[in-house]
Formats: sequence, structure tokens, C-alpha cells
Amino acid sequence: MSTCEHLVSSLNAVAVLPGSDIASVAVADLNVDCSFRESGVNEEHVQLLAELDGQWPPVLARRDDRLVIDGVHRVAAARLLGRKRIETEWFDGGADDALVEFVRRNVYHGLPLTLRERKRVASRLLRAHADWSDRRLAELCAISPKTVGRLRTTAGDRPNGQVPHLDTGSRVGRDDRARPVNRAAMRSRVVEAIKAQPGASLRAVAAQVGVSPETVRLVRMSLSCAPDTEPTPSVAGHARAAAPRRLPWEGDAALASCDAGDFVGWFDRTSINEQDCLERVETLPLGRVYEIADEARRRSEMWMKFARRAEARAAKRS
Repeated sequence: MSTCEHLVSSLNAVAVLPGSDIASVAVADLNVDCSFRESGVNEEHVQLLAELDGQWPPVLARRDDRLVIDGVHRVAAARLLGRKRIETEWFDGGADDALVEFVRRNVYHGLPLTLRERKRVASRLLRAHADWSDRRLAELCAISPKTVGRLRTTAGDRPNGQVPHLDTGSRVGRDDRARPVNRAAMRSRVVEAIKAQPGASLRAVAAQVGVSPETVRLVRMSLSCAPDTEPTPSVAGHARAAAPRRLPWEGDAALASCDAGDFVGWFDRTSINEQDCLERVETLPLGRVYEIADEARRRSEMWMKFARRAEARAAKRS
């Protein structure tokens, strides 16, 4: 399949909003804003789109101010071709809603957002939807929940340096249901911060992690009461570097008794990490990028189905 054919397939995979109002709009009337993308307009991508000679899905633009939410490169291609009008899907919603829809349409399709751009968008969404769960934001932005958790505790991008507290209230998940915050994950972050800065004040650690000083005090007390069985940071660092990765389910009797056979072995064989992906993506032959990207998306969709079905099974039993 040619590069252009892959591009057409990728663009057509973008889901049009239910009940969309589509109209033919003058290209000159559309407002183009590239702030969602860190690198602005990609001229090479515009040239590829121009080769399709208008075989694109409608662009998405806000009805009130004609701001293009999705389709900046298609508008640029239309101008390059000298086209006067372009099919446009109208979007009725605020700036935050527009950002969510932009991410939904550009994480995997068209010209996918880079990892850095996805993290940047996730930070913006955290300011607008601080009550959303890490998993919900992670799935939307195609990053890991742990990455969202780290972004949530970064005060630099928040107004007045404030971050949403991790130890109070609840978070809204992908199914729009509110659930209590994961206290175990919160405590783990506090423990890491205390070990990294043993002499820091309660307020300093609380501000860094995004919890209350009282929470830090309680965690610090529990650490002081526990037996000191861990090596010092320098020794621990060498031990981690040398020791093989240990998964939390190794030796789990329940998983070992799975009817499907060696579940742990199967699950571990499919394990990858972000660093592996970053290193390998730079070595891919350009002539095979789209085929590999399609297969990666297929595998990603299968894992998402696996995760949802596993959670649904647990929900039925609870």
C-alpha cells in the first residue's frame, strides 16, 4: 500500500461526531490556529495531502468563530491547490471541549501527535479537568497513567503553582463514574518524595506531590516505624540496575492456577516500556513505517479490549 493510500485510510478512520452538521465553507473564512501542535504546520504532510487532490474527510471547526479544531493541514493543502471552499463539520462547544476532540482525532490518525505534544496536551487537560482519572486522561492522550500522575504533580504549569490534591475527593473515569482516589498510588508518590528529600519540610513535600502536609506527616511516621530493610539510595540504584525486572504478579498463586495455562509467562512476553519504543522507533525503515504503525494500532486496540473486558468481569462480580 502506498504512502498516500495509508494516509487516506488513516484520515477516513477519524470518527465523525454523531448528528454532525456539515457544510461547504469558504477556505478564506476559516481561522487556523496551530497552538495545539508544538511544531506548527508540517509542510511535508501538507504536500502529501495536496497529492490526494481533495479526497479528505471534512475539517472540524467551531461554528461561532470558524476556528479549525482538526484539519489545519487539510486547509493548508486546500490553499496550496487554490481551492476556494472546503467541506467543514461544525463543532458547538467551548475551548476545553474542542481540545478534547482535537486529541481524540489526532492521537492515532492523520499526522499523529508526538509524545512531547501528547504530554503537553495532557497538562492542559489536567488544568481543565483535574477531576478526571489518570487512566481516563492516559487513554485519551495515548500515554501511560504513571505519566499522567507525574504531570499531575508538576506545579510549574498550574496557576499560582497549585496542583489538584491527590488525597481528597474522587476522580471521574472513562465511564463518567466518580471513584475515590487511589490512595496506594498517592502514598507511593509521597514515599518517593520523602526518600529523595529526607530533610525537606512537610509543606515542601506536600507542595511537590500535591497532597496535604498532614498526609506527608502520617506517611513519614509510618516509614519511621517500619524496619529499615532497604539499602541506601546509592546501593539501591546499583542493585536496581543489575537486578532483573521483577513483576508484581511473579509467584502469584492465583495467576499460576489460571485455566488458560502459563498466563504470567504469556503476559510478560508482551511487556514493553516507553524507553524501548523511543529507541526502536528511530531505527524503523521509512518504507515500513505505516505498515508497522497500523499493526501497532491494531495491537493497542486489542489490549484496550482486553483491559475493558477484564474490568467488566470484575465489575459484574462486585
